[in-house]
Amino acid sequence: MCAKHADVYLYWGDTPENIAVRIAHARSRAAAHGREDQLQFGMRLQVIVRDTEDEAWAAAEALIAGASEFHRQAISQMWDQSESNSRMKELVEAPDHRLGPHLWSGISTLRPGAGVAVVGDPEQVAATLREFVDIGCSEFCLSGYPHDVEAERFGRLVMPLLR
Repeated sequence: MCAKHADVYLYWGDTPENIAVRIAHARSRAAAHGREDQLQFGMRLQVIVRDTEDEAWAAAEALIAGASEFHRQAISQMWDQSESNSRMKELVEAPDHRLGPHLWSGISTLRPGAGVAVVGDPEQVAATLREFVDIGCSEFCLSGYPHDVEAERFGRLVMPLLR
């Protein structure tokens, strides 16, 4: 359906390598409808940016530190009820939830859905987002916790580096 009708295919967070494969697949499907150049791609990611990398990783870990085992089990059971969460279930199993130097799946231990975060200092976050741009993503849906504070921080620290 996306290949035939969508303007933007929005992926949940994953590694740039995996997203590149998925983009190639989606483009080939769109080509069957004469739309390989019309379909755009985007990423749904969380952002945890701080002045230093150590501060960013501390903030990431603090997000999930106080969760109860009951809550974690409840989320795990939700995964079993949703095929769309199957990849998130795989990603959360990465050692320390780290999917790469600045990609982290820890949020997925506490909520279903798009739970991969870009974590780092402003330059690291910008560089990670550029990796997704380089493989074909032109749209981003970014959020953080709390959303207004993280959005302001992102706008102040990262956006100037992406312009």
